Amino acid sequence: MKFAKWLYNLSNTDQYILIGFFIASLGLSYLTIIIFRTWHLKIHGSNKFAHEMRVTPFGLVGVALLYSVILYMSIGETVTKWIIGITQ
Repeated sequence: MKFAKWLYNLSNTDQYILIGFFIASLGLSYLTIIIFRTWHLKIHGSNKFAHEMRVTPFGLVGVALLYSVILYMSIGETVTKWIIGITQ
């Protein structure tokens, strides 16, 4: 319940920053999955018994959520202050 109250009490600026971080995190997530896929192919080569790694929406959004939480916790306050300073 604390998470829902926290999310409800965010300002519009913070909500836009979270959405921006999530969109940027989707790109980072896709890049991470592609890098792991390339690394997996390099290790296993043309082994016909090696399973194929695919980019699934669940994996993409899961990694993106992790990235967006890390980004918001590390630089969210700084970005919020910077944007509020610019708009005033």
